[in-house]
Amino acid sequence: MPKVPIKWKSSKTFNPQIILDKIEEAKSITDDGRVTYKGWDYHDYFASIYAMVDVPAKIMNELNVDSLLSRGLSRAAKAGKITHQSFIQHLNALAAEELRVKEKEYRLVTSLSIWGKLPFKRRLFDKVQVRFVDQLPEKYHANRSDLSSSLNNGMKLRHSGYTDVIVTSKAKSIHGAASKSLNTLDFVRALMSLFSNSSMELFGNTSAPINKIRLGEIHSLHNVAGKLSTKQYWYEPNFYFSQSFQHAQPEVLVKNFRWCLDKLEICKYDRELKDSLLRFVRALDEKDANSAAIRLWGALEVLACPGGAKYDKIVKRCAFVFDEPEYHEQVLENLREYRNGTIHAGDQSQRAKTFCYQMQFYFRNLFLFHLYWAGKFVTLDEANTFLDLPTEKSKLLFQKQQIDEAIKYRRFQG
Repeated sequence: MPKVPIKWKSSKTFNPQIILDKIEEAKSITDDGRVTYKGWDYHDYFASIYAMVDVPAKIMNELNVDSLLSRGLSRAAKAGKITHQSFIQHLNALAAEELRVKEKEYRLVTSLSIWGKLPFKRRLFDKVQVRFVDQLPEKYHANRSDLSSSLNNGMKLRHSGYTDVIVTSKAKSIHGAASKSLNTLDFVRALMSLFSNSSMELFGNTSAPINKIRLGEIHSLHNVAGKLSTKQYWYEPNFYFSQSFQHAQPEVLVKNFRWCLDKLEICKYDRELKDSLLRFVRALDEKDANSAAIRLWGALEVLACPGGAKYDKIVKRCAFVFDEPEYHEQVLENLREYRNGTIHAGDQSQRAKTFCYQMQFYFRNLFLFHLYWAGKFVTLDEANTFLDLPTEKSKLLFQKQQIDEAIKYRRFQG
């Protein structure tokens, strides 16, 4: 069994056995031992079960969870009546088997919409290597072309002006390799985007994503020899082709990129910061500005309101880092109202892209605050407690006086 096992989510409203009973009624086992399900409702049942299962990040990142759950159901079905206990037991046994598989080296090949001087040519990020190449080696190019016949209409393997990227990782499955590679590449994109995206758009295509540096449309996975590891390919559902981006001051981009990496190395809660970066960059890949705004607010939540409690804290904590906190609280409160209206009422604002630029501004400044103060706080909660302090000098001095008195009081007791 995995060290952190798969389990049912603890929500009181979930009763997985009701859904499993439906699957049990629909199942049948063929003479050759295959499990089949009658009717089309199985897909609905499966989606419900998927939503009820709590899968640890280690398994989520290494294995194909859809396939894992499907095969876990089949094992439980063959063993007898499917119960919520038997399903979880078979699921964990199957996950343990797959996690014991020896890691293999994979190469993910894709491209980025950037050219010119880059922050690096080859660099290792948490055991995953990212390498930019001026020309894709023939061993990848030739084998990658085999995917052409299976691409949907209009999809392209290469784009004019984009820079080719090879991401090398070790994983137990093709799913794990793709996940690690794309997460690492998005982390790199996010750091570059912090210092590359426009701060506002007065003219231009309103349907274009805000991110200047975006992934190519198709990502393929190869072995060390360059051959395809699978005929499966990964693609960008929000792909939007535009002229590739060249930074006006590449030396500044290089300097800022390296500074961020140095600061993240000494930050004690860098995992949370990296998670917020992935949400940030993926939000701004969206072509629909309303969708982008909702997802971008989620990136702010990861930093300013982890756990999803007390959403009003986001406004206060983001405003704290500015010289005019009262003004920024008003802007942030407006953004919060817009986000809530979009979520709960389905409102579609024509000013959504402007709101996205404003959220990007606040995310960037809050993220940089954490980097400037890297090493000062042990946890993100500790940093947020600091951001909860008053912004007025008189209130801070009064609070300091109270704390000094409390220290004196405690010192002389007993």
